[in-house]
Parts: sequence; structure tokens; C-alpha cells
Amino acid sequence: MKYIISINDLSQLDDAAAEDPWAIELRVDLMETCTPADLQAIRSKWKGLLLLTIRSVDEGGRFAGDAVDWKRRIKPLLPYADMVDIERRFSHHADWVRSQQKTIIASYHTEEMPGSDQLSLCERELRSYGEIPKIVVSPKKNEDAVTLLGYTIAAEKPICISIMGSGYAWLRPLLLIMGSVCAYCHAGNATASGQYHIREMREVIRLLLKSQ
Repeated sequence: MKYIISINDLSQLDDAAAEDPWAIELRVDLMETCTPADLQAIRSKWKGLLLLTIRSVDEGGRFAGDAVDWKRRIKPLLPYADMVDIERRFSHHADWVRSQQKTIIASYHTEEMPGSDQLSLCERELRSYGEIPKIVVSPKKNEDAVTLLGYTIAAEKPICISIMGSGYAWLRPLLLIMGSVCAYCHAGNATASGQYHIREMREVIRLLLKSQ
């Protein structure tokens, strides 16, 4: 199981690193400052994978700029990253990011619950420019949860499937077990509603798989 700890303040790094996740995500859009010097300091402490994310307002973040602003913000930080989250609206920068030998998580976040056909279309678009498609949706009813679990099982791998909000937070570990490549967690300060502490997520997974 691959766990990503998401942080929105550089002071959280030590707590995140102590949990030994697969990767640490820096939510750059939620940080007042994040400089190359900051990332250089992080690299002196954290030898694991580092993911940079600038989430747009339209997809649940705080970044209100356009694609030009996105590139300007990410460019000085890029040398220190292993992975970069790129939303569809910024996807024309994918070739440039890949040319710097970075893995792309191609993402889409919505407060709606697409049907299976819409999920498939979205996945194909994300795979067209990223190595790992990430689709985060908002189930409204139990039938939506069943649709999402079924889609996750059948989808081409790797794929990251998750949910927005806390109403169906219990789906997060189930999606990981059903084939989602990773789960986003926190180490004491959640960056999104419904996130599990990484210790909670590991324990839930352990209990669910106990009989296997």
C-alpha cells in the first residue's frame, strides 16, 4: 500500500517524514511561501519521493492563477521534486515537466459524481498526459459508492481514485484495497476534509486485510 502524506506548512515536514510514507506532497497553493531554499532544506532531511501540487480554486485549492502563472510558480521548485500534480487546465505544460524527468500525476477533482462512462472519458484524457491519473469525486449516495468501487476494480492500473469531503470518508481505505495506487493522508494537520491520519489509515487497512 502506498501512502502520501500531504502537508500545507513546512513546519509539518518532520512529523510527516517520521511516518515514513511513500511520498510527501507539498500543497504549494496552501502555503504562504515555498521557495527553492525551502525545498533544498527539505531535501537535506527527506530522501523519499516529493510531490508538488498547486491546486486550483475550481478543484478545491487556493490557486487562482492561469496556466502561465502556474508554470511561473512551479518552475523554480521543479528541480527538487520527483512528481508533479497537473490538472487538466494546466496539461499543456506536461511535456515540459516530463522533460525534466518528473513523474506526472494527472488530476481531476470535482464536487459532482460522474457516471462510469464519464469516469472512463476522464481517465483517458488524464492518461494522455500523465503517468498516474488521479480522479477525485463526490459520491452523493450509496449507489455512487458502489459505482466508484466497481470502476476502481476494473480500471487500467496504475490509477488513483479518491473522494472529496467527509461524507463518504470510509471509501478511502476501500478504494486503496480495491486497486487505487495510493491514498492521501495527513500526519496531524489535514489538508482536505475527510483525510485520515496515516496511522489510522494503516490500521484500518491492517484490520480489513487481517483475515487474508
